Amino acid sequence: MYGRCRCTARLPQIIETIRYWTSRAAGRNVMKGLIGFGFFLLFLAGIAFVTLKGGKMVQLGASGGGAEVTGIRWRPVMVGDEAIPDDSGMFIQFEVDGSIKGHGGCNGFSGSLEQAKSGVGVGPLRITRMACPEPIMSREVTFIEAVQKTGNFDTRNDNMRLLDEDNDVLAEFVASP
Repeated sequence: MYGRCRCTARLPQIIETIRYWTSRAAGRNVMKGLIGFGFFLLFLAGIAFVTLKGGKMVQLGASGGGAEVTGIRWRPVMVGDEAIPDDSGMFIQFEVDGSIKGHGGCNGFSGSLEQAKSGVGVGPLRITRMACPEPIMSREVTFIEAVQKTGNFDTRNDNMRLLDEDNDVLAEFVASP
């Protein structure tokens, strides 16, 4: 038995078994599951790499001397100089992993926060593209622009302000139930 491993002697049988199972519907589903699991593992490895290499993922918690910002729907009360009605349907929500989601009154959006020079910045947003009547559409455009210009934020009790890189107020929010 020297010079030849038993496992290589069984290799043709193993290959034939794999061919048999992949030719059947159940086997194809098993293979799809294994391939999907492989991609999932690659995704996790990518997250670990970004985190370990000091990438741009931002972890959120309480800011400054303020309140927790994650997991709360923040409803805008002012965007720029414009007061926002309570029933506008607009909100923004921050998650612990650094992702954000929201609604501008007409369209939904999502994205992520990135580390910026002065604090945090908003990465590219994915926005649905529905048209709505005025003044909803112009109010939404102003709101989305304010979100994209964010350089930092400040919280006090149940209030939050989005700030630009010069710490000028872009929008003011209240926590909504």
